[in-house]
Amino acid sequence: MKEIQIGNRTITVQREWITGFLATWILGLLAHAYRFFNFLPTWDSMFNFKGTGATFYSGRCFLGFFSGLSSEYDMPWVNGALSLFYISIVVVLLIDMFQVKSRLACILVAGLIVSFPTTTSTFAYMFTADGYMAAFLLSVLGVYLTYKIKHGIWAGIVCIGLSMGTYQAYISVTLVVIMMIVIMDMMFEGKSFKQMFLDDWKYLILVLGGAIFYKVVDSIINAYYGITLTSYQGIGSMGILTLGQYKQALHKTLSCLADLWYLKTGIQEANHYAYANLIVILFVAATTVFLVIKNRVYKDIPGVIVTFLAAGLLPVVAFAVNFVSADVTYHTLMEMAVCFVYILLLLYIERGKWEKKAGKLWKTAGLLALVYLVYYNTINANLAYNSMNLSYQKSYAVCGNILDRIQDLDEYPQTTKVAMMGTYHAYSSGVEDLHPDIMGVSQDIYLEGDYHYIAMWNYCFGLGFALTSGEEKDAIRATEEYQNMAVYPAKGSVRVINNTIVVKFE
Repeated sequence: MKEIQIGNRTITVQREWITGFLATWILGLLAHAYRFFNFLPTWDSMFNFKGTGATFYSGRCFLGFFSGLSSEYDMPWVNGALSLFYISIVVVLLIDMFQVKSRLACILVAGLIVSFPTTTSTFAYMFTADGYMAAFLLSVLGVYLTYKIKHGIWAGIVCIGLSMGTYQAYISVTLVVIMMIVIMDMMFEGKSFKQMFLDDWKYLILVLGGAIFYKVVDSIINAYYGITLTSYQGIGSMGILTLGQYKQALHKTLSCLADLWYLKTGIQEANHYAYANLIVILFVAATTVFLVIKNRVYKDIPGVIVTFLAAGLLPVVAFAVNFVSADVTYHTLMEMAVCFVYILLLLYIERGKWEKKAGKLWKTAGLLALVYLVYYNTINANLAYNSMNLSYQKSYAVCGNILDRIQDLDEYPQTTKVAMMGTYHAYSSGVEDLHPDIMGVSQDIYLEGDYHYIAMWNYCFGLGFALTSGEEKDAIRATEEYQNMAVYPAKGSVRVINNTIVVKFE
């Protein structure tokens, strides 16, 4: 152990912290090194080589600041390393907060988080990954400060507000961590419901205070700059829903969980990932019941009700934003809180006493399921990056081929306005889909619109082209020349119409 002096406070660095920190980097590189050390652009990063994506207009008033701590550019290794650093601090905070002691458990906390599909999805958008991982860190740090430090709630409120103002979805992480504290207090600390309530009511103030802090700062910024929030993902319409909308939100949540855990078709297909997730779900449910009985929590009726509700609703609360906006659609990038279902099982195994042979077998089976999920998600991450590489290679080839045809036109380079009519796809046979599906990852080309082609010709070929307006495209479609054109990749699919270079897709 080593002591570090910070102001008047002496911090003793625990062996478990070091294990978790190093495990994050080792397992993180096993899962994501290919992404960190290769150029794998996507449809978003194609026009975000410099920039952090949607910020103020999406209610992410602090995203520009936290993404800008690295640079304004899409730099895979720099952004990836900073992201791993943030994740490693999250792992250390969780290990300390939940008293994780065994080396294997410390490694698993790191492995479960760093290999989780949300982490892979975040790294698909590397230009903003460090900002999103900063939001993840702040969402946990706010709870940690409130949990560990007297009067730490005030700093915690600021952390939660900063997290929400960086990426709103991470409020779900804050909520599930708080629920896990409640479960641990009832299950392993021997607290009565009354004592738990007296100790933990402050987390309600933490969440409300953080939300108010975020809303006030965001509103001031929007008013000062005259910004109107976008309707994307229901950001501009958050509030209290109707009863019917709450039912719809619950249905969407259960559907998202089934997709993420691949339970809809995975069980029928005998998919190992689906089986491992099913084992975790059953183990969490059964172990909750077992520990409630073994630790005599059942003697406190309100306490046992709260414990069962917290454990049962944990995966639902992981989709909390569903219940404040009817227009939100969760995707992999937003689902980090679901990972804490795995961590809850790990804490049951770590802190429960499993002296008898049956208990030891139960513990071993649970650990094997979690180890397998780390292994599977690590392999799946590398498969995802392989698909991204295929997408880039195809996109580069298509862009280069079309550019060759443009340069063969007599009107080039005098004519530089381009109209890409329709879309082109290039799916590879024999390349299996990912389970689960990961937002941001596709093996198809990522050239969806004119701006993608123009951005790629700019960044990858150093050539400038101009966009064509919608009205100009409509005029081109009405011409006989366009209607008689062949469809790409056939000859004659690239020509000049109305002083515009036209490329006709399906």
